[in-house]
Parts: sequence; structure tokens; C-alpha cells
Amino acid sequence: MGAQPIQAITREKLRPLYEAAAGPSLNFLMDLIAQPATCTAWYWEDGTEAVASAWFSHVAGEGELIDIRVAENKRRTGLAGSLLNFALGELVGVGVTVCRLEVRQSNYAARGLYEGLGFETVGQRPNYYRVQEGREDAILMAVNLEAMSNS
Repeated sequence: MGAQPIQAITREKLRPLYEAAAGPSLNFLMDLIAQPATCTAWYWEDGTEAVASAWFSHVAGEGELIDIRVAENKRRTGLAGSLLNFALGELVGVGVTVCRLEVRQSNYAARGLYEGLGFETVGQRPNYYRVQEGREDAILMAVNLEAMSNS
């Protein structure tokens, strides 16, 4: 089925992606989309099942990826890239010119995905994430969507 906008009625469909997972809770994210002027989100539907979701905040031409999830049995299939590529195009349509995100330093798979979509490292937050061994840095990344849409 492809990418669909997330709305309040989507909550139950998305619940399996958020059960026993780290990161923002589904309730927190659903509260954000109650503010459609500053939050936009999409999910990827495979048949009747939600298999991925991506959530963005956006204000004054700047967007931020808040959360992305892919069902465990659908990882490493290109689904995250397809959903993010779609979402970034949609963000351009609402006037977003740059999109930012943060990712754990050790999350090489995600960093590779983001780099493949044109994101570049623009900074670092030392000791940002709590991990079992102590703390881990956050890598800050950004992509210029105007440059992407003009190429």
C-alpha cells in the first residue's frame, strides 16, 4: 500500500511497532500529531499491517526527524529509506528546507541510511545517551532539502 499519513485513528495499527521498544512512546508521538501545523508523520502499510513509521516536527522551514521505526521482520529491506525519501519530499511541499536528526554514535546502520539520503554530520552531543556501559554520544546530522530537490 505504501506511505500513509498518520492520524489519530492510526493508533491501534501502530501499536505493535511501539510495544517493548526504546525511544519515544506511541502516546507521546500521537500527542504531537494533534498539532498538525508543527508535526507530520507517515507510516508504511504492507497489506493491512503498519510496518514502519516516521515522525517529524517542523517550524519556520526547519524539520527534525523525531522517530523512525521499522518492524523487526522488515528491517534491511530498504523500507526505512523508501519511507524517509517519501517523507522528505512531503516536507519540501510544506516549506521545510533543512531536516535535522540525531542518532547514537554506535548506530552505524542508521548512520549509513541517513548518509545515503544525503544527510551529513554537523555536530555531536557528548555523553547524550545512557547505555549499559555508561554514556554514548549523539551524532547530529542534517540535509539541505532545497539542494536535494534542485539536483
